[in-house]
Amino acid sequence: MSSKSNYGFEVHINGEQLCKAGIDADRHVVTCILTSLRRVNEPDELDLTVSGLNSVTGQHPGWIDKELKEGDTITIKVITEGFEPARRIRPKLSEEKILDNKLRYYHQLREELKEYLE
Repeated sequence: MSSKSNYGFEVHINGEQLCKAGIDADRHVVTCILTSLRRVNEPDELDLTVSGLNSVTGQHPGWIDKELKEGDTITIKVITEGFEPARRIRPKLSEEKILDNKLRYYHQLREELKEYLE
């Protein structure tokens, strides 16, 4: 695979084109995730998410969050141009917010594991 190309995905569901997801940046990630989720006492989930990370800016673009149903046909074509803008972009978290999230998680884990820590 060439290191000079920016790869993306043209995504179709049941023959309808939903997006041409890709990021024009030197460092990035673009993902297409199909999820089937079953939990106790909660509704099942079946969905498709197309999103990514622009590692240069720290932004998280998103193109698709779509519920699926039985019988849906998903087609994904690898592309290197013609990317569409993301439908939403989650901005980079500030250093303060990252630290706050880590501390919240630390305190949550400390409480959950307190019987093992003594």
